[in-house]
Amino acid sequence: MTDHAAHDDDLLRRSQETIDEAKAAAADVTEPDEDELIDEDLPVADDSEPADGPAPAP
Repeated sequence: MTDHAAHDDDLLRRSQETIDEAKAAAADVTEPDEDELIDEDLPVADDSEPADGPAPAP
């Protein structure tokens, strides 16, 4: 194997490790379910209106 190919393999391996670490970190993040938000009387972002009302007409 040439030095260039070995360098490419090393970069690919490190890139894949970084991707795997990012996936693992993302899997650790949990967001509350809509039902939990509703149970706690907190607003659900998907169905909420802007706090300041609709945008003015141009």
